[in-house]
Amino acid sequence: MPTYTVTSRDQEGSAVAMVSVSSVDQDSQVIDDMTIVNAVRTAMANGNGVHSVVARKYDQVITIV
Repeated sequence: MPTYTVTSRDQEGSAVAMVSVSSVDQDSQVIDDMTIVNAVRTAMANGNGVHSVVARKYDQVITIV
């Protein structure tokens, strides 16, 4: 699973809160990863003083030479 960083920002663009989602433990695929990331975005958007919320995806690529 890629790592997602969800950041909420205030009116001036300063970070208010940041959440990192690096793993979702499930026995089988029950909930899509993006459903969880979007739920975190929605919860953070409802915070006091939050003007915008951005989610960034980070994938690790391993190359064997």
